[in-house]
Amino acid sequence: MFAKSPASAALTSRPLAAQALPIAVPEYLADIIREASAKYGVDPNLIASVAFKESRYNPRAVSRIGAEGIMQLKPKTARHLGVMDSFDAKQNVFGGVKYLRKLLDQFGGNVDYALAAYNAGPTLVAQVGPNATAEATEYVSTIKRYYAAALAAL
Repeated sequence: MFAKSPASAALTSRPLAAQALPIAVPEYLADIIREASAKYGVDPNLIASVAFKESRYNPRAVSRIGAEGIMQLKPKTARHLGVMDSFDAKQNVFGGVKYLRKLLDQFGGNVDYALAAYNAGPTLVAQVGPNATAEATEYVSTIKRYYAAALAAL
């Protein structure tokens, strides 16, 4: 299902099926996701699925390892992506989608690899593959499940 890059026209032109995800995407966030999708060529349903898995759409979320915001950017990664305030929803989502686009490009459009790298880091995934860790395997599986539900609702 994820063999092709979400940058393909068929995927990026899909509407955001915000209500199909486990918790509906708040409208302000749906607008940000659509903007980031258009800018970076990533399917808005994939973005929403990652955002839900990462933070349950909570712009104030902080993980046990210090990742912040809706897309759970680590401070160093956020700075590298030009995100000045990880708790600003628009900056965080745009930074997270920019990073996801970079990973998709790095892994030849393979979504499983890109998602695993978003979770476990690109170096480890490049060396070991998308099942680099049990957490990464579960992460990819969960996001694919959310994504499939969103597409089924279209």
